[in-house]
Amino acid sequence: MKTTALTFAFALEFLLIPVLSAQAAESINLSVPYIPEAPEGLMVKPWNNSCEEASTAMLDEYYFGNRNKGVTKAKAKQSILYYIDVENKLFGYNGNTDAAEMVKVINEYSKYFEAKIKTNPTLEEIKDELGAGRPVIALLYGKLLNNPRIQFARNGSYYHTFVIKGFDDEKEEFIVNDNGDLKQGLDLRYLYDTIMGALRDYDHKTSKTVKPATVLFTSQRMLVKTKDSGRIYLIKDNKKYHVSSPQVFKDRKWRWSFVMVVEKSWLDKFQAGAAI
Repeated sequence: MKTTALTFAFALEFLLIPVLSAQAAESINLSVPYIPEAPEGLMVKPWNNSCEEASTAMLDEYYFGNRNKGVTKAKAKQSILYYIDVENKLFGYNGNTDAAEMVKVINEYSKYFEAKIKTNPTLEEIKDELGAGRPVIALLYGKLLNNPRIQFARNGSYYHTFVIKGFDDEKEEFIVNDNGDLKQGLDLRYLYDTIMGALRDYDHKTSKTVKPATVLFTSQRMLVKTKDSGRIYLIKDNKKYHVSSPQVFKDRKWRWSFVMVVEKSWLDKFQAGAAI
């Protein structure tokens, strides 16, 4: 993943986040591109411990605006390795990053979205996030998924993460991109009760996957400017917010390399929010 400023002019409809009330909808399936944790299909290092990085990479694609296109193996590998490198530099390891570590990596190193920890989420809270066009990263005790296609180490922690991207009330199922299921991971379905019962976090002290039930709620966050102006804007929830000072960058731990150069006509299509 490049960290230099980019010029892009993709159509606005590919960036706008769909919003649909989960109360009114019986089913939702957000167009999150699928990235397996082992893009070449081989569960060997570093891919055998990259479910967190693959989940993050999928949401980079989604919040950037890649909704209907696939992700090449080369791009998938590049994106996963980017986050593996970040984690190794920050923590000295990249396997079994817990909720707090994932949030730090996402908020400080993703150019396209941010995340926050939600413990003991209800079914309706997760569905509300999906209805607002915001995929959810699930942290799980993978053994309880009862998926024979996911390869876990025997006597390991069974820690796993993937992206919840939709739901189906009629069948009482979540729709997910399970990066650990290399054969059927795209639009895979698990019963509500299965996922809600499997939600956990990772405990580095015990090397176990433990309660409380934990997910990451995510939201769009892009920093842009036009080539003709030095004014920087935050794009979030389909609005633009003028970033009023460098102190905002410091306070929010944003990187100047996150700022992308866009066309003025593209930026003008966003409704303006209050300056930050």
